[in-house]
Amino acid sequence: MGNGQIDRVGRVRSGVGFILVLVALLFSPQSFAAPADVGGLTVTLPDPASGWRKAGKGNLFMLQKDFPETEDGKRGSALIQITKPLPAARNSLQAGMETFVATLPDMAKEDILIKHYGVTVNGYDIRVEERCCVHQKNVSISQIVVGIAGDKRQAFLQLVLLNVNGDRSSSAEADFAALIRSVKLDPSDKDFDLVPMSGDGGLEGVFTHLDTGIRPNVFGGMDFYSDSTISMFDPNGLFSTELPKGGRSITEHCKETPTDCGLYKLAGGGFFSSAGAIEMRSVTSAYGTIEIETKTFSKKGEDLVIADADYRVVPPFKEGTTLDGEWVSTFASSGMTATSSGSVASSHTLTLHRNGTFERTGWSGASMTNEIGGSQSGVTTSGNRPKTSGRYQLSGYRLDLTDASGKTETMSIFEPDRGSDGLLVIDGSNYLKDDGK
Repeated sequence: MGNGQIDRVGRVRSGVGFILVLVALLFSPQSFAAPADVGGLTVTLPDPASGWRKAGKGNLFMLQKDFPETEDGKRGSALIQITKPLPAARNSLQAGMETFVATLPDMAKEDILIKHYGVTVNGYDIRVEERCCVHQKNVSISQIVVGIAGDKRQAFLQLVLLNVNGDRSSSAEADFAALIRSVKLDPSDKDFDLVPMSGDGGLEGVFTHLDTGIRPNVFGGMDFYSDSTISMFDPNGLFSTELPKGGRSITEHCKETPTDCGLYKLAGGGFFSSAGAIEMRSVTSAYGTIEIETKTFSKKGEDLVIADADYRVVPPFKEGTTLDGEWVSTFASSGMTATSSGSVASSHTLTLHRNGTFERTGWSGASMTNEIGGSQSGVTTSGNRPKTSGRYQLSGYRLDLTDASGKTETMSIFEPDRGSDGLLVIDGSNYLKDDGK
């Protein structure tokens, strides 16, 4: 069981032919400007300096990025295909997706691994589906397909990865996600941004909710978790499920990490009654999918009740506050399958003194074993974090640690238990106070 904070994704020849056509069309590099119009669809293309080049005629607009062979991976390519908008009703998006996916027939047979549904910032329906992996002639192929639909038009885009995984896959997916967020079906559409609308907002402050349960881990086992989840509300209509780090404002945080954020508004009520519901429009993926949920809402003094769950107000630290004690954050996870087992553990200690000084120490370790054909192999590793010390400052929901060299590290911090420093949540991790018993 884990302790403390558990941190928080017969062959069909025509499929091969499609890949060969793409490679042929994209063989010669071409320069291009960042904004592009694809038959009335506006997108912002990746920077050419990042290695993407374009080609394609007719109804296809395509980009390719090549990855050289490395010690850890084969030579690979990432392909982006964009269709011109097609006339179609909004409710036919799923059928359109099925047709578009079928351009890679073998991929259409694969199960969908990841799905995102929702709307865009411009109110269009959006679906994201990921499939993996088809193997053809020693080439591993995976696919991410996106469909975007308005009332009269639809557009489809896909990323195809050929022998691309790990960091190279993450890089290509990040470029593709940024392109998707830029899609405009109509010239009047706005850029992706979380901008409150008239009627949004109405709350202010940081609130915490205790979430506990069990969940699977990467080793095949189950971990117990106990998380003090956060909801930070800006009076204008932004909310975040994480405290901004590094001293940033909630607006800056949501621009940099929109998947932590969303927009909200209070609904119901009137002159003689308070709001009875809260509409939360959360960004659920890097592709800009927004999920809209309406939950019951009420106030209990300074606290909130959302969907029958208690959210307790978290007062900020007054500037110049000092604490006295030792707080420890621990993590442990383990599990076992038929052929392997593994475990990982870590502990971090932060000592704060009334005179404004601090010390930090920590350690971590991991152990893994595998058994294949009666032969067993394993690895065990551990290490200690070098002890550091210096001075600290508390202000609001911010903790600044300045070490002896003058380097400052800024972290988020709050006390989930009102009036008690027995538990501190620092950068999302639970630190329990060691009372020496």
